[in-house]
This record gives sequence, structure tokens and C-alpha cells, in this order.
Amino acid sequence: MSTDRYRERVLPEIGGPFPSFGCLPILKAAVDEAENNIQAPRPLIFFGALAAIAVGVQGLFDVRKPIGQCVPISLMLLSIADSGERKSTAENLFFEPIRQFQKMKGTAYQSNLKEWESKSKIWDTKNKVILKQIAKLTRDEACSEEAERRLIEHGIARPLKPKQFKMLYEDSTSEALFLGLYQNLPSAGLVSSEGGGVLNGRALTDLSKHNAIWSGDSITVDRKTAESYEVVGARLTVSIMSQRSAFDEYIKTAGEKSRGSGLWARFLVCCPKSTQGTRFLKNETISWGYRDRFSVRLAEILECNSALLEESCQARKTIGLSPEASEMWLETYNAIESRINAEGRFHQMGDHASKLADNIARVAALLHYFEGFEGEVSRSTLKFSIDFCLWCSDEFYYLFLPKTQEELDAEELSKWLLCIWDKGDDWVAKNYIRQYGPNKMREKNRLKKALEQLHGRGEIRFFNRRGVQCVELNTKW
Repeated sequence: MSTDRYRERVLPEIGGPFPSFGCLPILKAAVDEAENNIQAPRPLIFFGALAAIAVGVQGLFDVRKPIGQCVPISLMLLSIADSGERKSTAENLFFEPIRQFQKMKGTAYQSNLKEWESKSKIWDTKNKVILKQIAKLTRDEACSEEAERRLIEHGIARPLKPKQFKMLYEDSTSEALFLGLYQNLPSAGLVSSEGGGVLNGRALTDLSKHNAIWSGDSITVDRKTAESYEVVGARLTVSIMSQRSAFDEYIKTAGEKSRGSGLWARFLVCCPKSTQGTRFLKNETISWGYRDRFSVRLAEILECNSALLEESCQARKTIGLSPEASEMWLETYNAIESRINAEGRFHQMGDHASKLADNIARVAALLHYFEGFEGEVSRSTLKFSIDFCLWCSDEFYYLFLPKTQEELDAEELSKWLLCIWDKGDDWVAKNYIRQYGPNKMREKNRLKKALEQLHGRGEIRFFNRRGVQCVELNTKW
């Protein structure tokens, strides 16, 4: 099978619009409703919903890839949006059920904790009595075997401290996060709608451990003043919504180290265009019926997570891909692999590309279960996951890789053409651009490369009008 076939059949267009997801009725209705009501960028809203789904489902299932390997379905998500884009609103809409459920469980935990404290005091008192008996028998040189047996049995009956249902960590250090995964619920979300705190704090300092948890590996946490411990089978979703300035500052100080560690290669990224200036008020009653339906489904899933606190909790179940979806996943994997070269789509992004197929399987499994679909992941669900993750891949490129001169020229030319569009013109002659466009575009080859960039992104089309080369402006604007 040729690489050309992979490229033509599988990979979506570079720079395409955010993919549609009509095959996911619960999620689509909730995102559509939220977009209409809060008028935040659609990708930002989708990322908020997807993060909530991942936090809720990751502890219950793994996904089996077509090659047979089972991997976690946890995600790492990064949304870049400036102040005023309603990041917190988009996140809170979908995380509200998790916070409410955690609060309810917290009330029960406090009650159980008080009961445990009382039982522990009783246990300590009885333990001291038995120890005194052993001490007396030893001094009297009498047989203490019976007392020793009672001490051993008493030790086995020591009350266990109740585990806390703590699913969200929003302002936490790595130490507190890992200890929480070890002592309490082994499935959690590191979430921040103002990512500066997470990026500039200590939550992401142990890069190798975060990478290991994402991959489903165990981690060992060594401590100077307390006993070391091993976190086994934990699941962690990371969702960071940050302003561009805060993220750029982080990249300056720790970006090279974190990128080199492979941390950011695991992230699905969005940097949506602002909706500010278009968020006009409407004379209509706001309804949240579809968001409520989303919340009800998420609450059902959260109830299943309660069992994760039990020592006897059964192993996670596995979600597989249907034969049709498996074939598509394999083609996608090979298509991505064929583009990791000097001329390919993923040049300088090999670390990111190597995680894409994994993320595609994870997203597909999450959405499959959340929607309540039966059996294995369908081809249509996987198709959306491919389109979505490849869209995120384009966003990753624009965020992490330095722009070429052609890309910078294309951005400048795009802004100039947008002004032409705003004046009511839907096309412009190429020579007109050379005469009246940005000064840099006076050079023929430079203009040609910039136009090719815009054409590849779908912003313009070329046509001839009476022998004159013209540029049609796309309604994407």
C-alpha cells in the first residue's frame, strides 16, 4: 500500500475548520447549546466538555488498539485563549457535575473520618492493654504466646482510614497530586481554567512521572521525611486553559526542558480565534436542557467511579475498535508515519506525531462510552476522532514551531485581504495585490509563496478573469 493512498484516504486537510460531530448526539447538542448561550469559541467549549468526559471515564476503561496493546484513555489538553474569552465559563459548564459529586462525597467522607478517628482511639487503647499484658508476662517469665496471638489479631483488625473521593486538583503540587492518587481515588484531573498557576507552579515539575502515568506505567515517589510509595494503575487527565502571554512565559523558562521530555507531545492543543466583537445579545430565553442532559450522563458515570475507592475494585474494562474502525486506525497510523520526514506534514513534530494515533484511540473510546454506544468503537466515531486530533495537530504546529518567513508573510497578507473583504469585494486581481498590498508583497516570488500558503489553508482560491490572474476571497472570513 503506497504512502499516497494513506495520505489521500485518511488525513484531513491541513488548516481545515473544526470538525463536525453529528455522530455524537449528546455531546453535539450540549456544545451547540453552550456555543449559542455563552458565545465562546467552539473549540474552547469542546475542550471543556472533552476534559470532563475524560476525567469521568478514564478510571473505568482502557482502550485496546488494533495492534493488541491496551492503553489508558486519559488525555492531556491545552487551550490557549486570552482574557475575556470565557475560559472559566466553558470549563465550569461541564465540570459542575464533577464538583457537585465530589462535594457530596466529601460530606460523607467527613462523617466516615470522624467514625474512623473514634475507632482508632478505641483500637489504640486496646493495643496498649495487650502490650502491657505482654510486658507483665515477660517480666514474670510467664508464657505470653496467647497475648502475642491477640496482639497480632488486633493489629490485623486495625481500622483503615477512609479514602477520600478527590477527583479534581486545581491548585496543587506534584507531591500532593501523586500522594492523592496513592492514598485516595486513583483517578483524577489536574484542571485549571487560568493555566498560569499550573504552568508556573509545581504541578508539572515531575515531567517523567506525568509522562509515565499518561502511558499507564507505575511511578515511585521517594520522600526525604516519610516512607516512599509506588503509585500503580493511576489515571490522570490534565486540562490547562491559559492565556497566550502566560504560556509564552512558561515556554521561555521551561519550554525546552518540557518539550524535550516529551510532555507536550502528549497534549491535544487548541488556539481558537477570538469571538470578541461578535458576541451580540439576543432577545431570547436561554435554555440549558442539552447541557443538563450531558450532566445527567456524566453523573451516571461518576457513580461508577465510587467503586474505585474499594480495595476489591475489579480491573478496568476494555473498549475495542470494530473491524472497520481498526482498519481506519491502522491506515491513519501509517499515514502519520509516512509524513514524519523533511518534506512531510509532521517535520520537526516527530515527538508529537508519534503520540497522535494513541490519542485518536483514546478520544474515540471516551466518546463511544460517554454516548452510551454498545459494542466496539464504530468507524464514524473513530473518523471524528481522527479529524479532531489532526485538527489539534495543526494547532500544535502553530503554537510550538517557529513560523517560517512564508507563514509570517501569509499572515500579514491575510489581514490585508480581510480588509478588502470587509469593504464588500469578494475577489482581487493578483497585480493589484502587488501594487497596493503590503510592501513585502511587491516581490513576485514572495507574494507567490504567501498566496500558496493561504490557498493551502483554504482562505483563497485562484481563477482567471479575462486573462487576468485573480484571487477569490473565501467566505471562511
